[in-house]
Amino acid sequence: MADDGDGEVIDEAIVPYECTSDALIWDGDLKRMFSDFEASRIIFIFDCCYAGGMTDLKADGRVICMASTESGVSYESSVLQNGVFTYYFVDKGMYQGEADTTPSDGKVTVEEAFDYAKANVPTVVPQKPTISDSFENDLLL
Repeated sequence: MADDGDGEVIDEAIVPYECTSDALIWDGDLKRMFSDFEASRIIFIFDCCYAGGMTDLKADGRVICMASTESGVSYESSVLQNGVFTYYFVDKGMYQGEADTTPSDGKVTVEEAFDYAKANVPTVVPQKPTISDSFENDLLL
């Protein structure tokens, strides 16, 4: 258990590339870092294993898009040159506009991008994207 103030027995952390245990960014620390933000809308996107546990960041006006469940894994693809979730969420869904569905208006909301990614992550990859959405409407409104 990390001493990050959230009291969880099993804790989540971001593991920066080639880091030591002293460099982990714990979910309770992230929650604290973002607790005083004056922004009314914040989006967190985690394309990593065990991302589903980052719901400690949940608050009004925030959406947390996670590539996997709290106990699930996230996959990278050399063919896609990205994480599988990121490829469908950002590359195909947002950049190429394929997530623009509800309504089809030339604008992609974070919810549309997430739904597109969740529907298109191949079923042969046992990856289950999850979302915590506390936006009142969507990012564009």
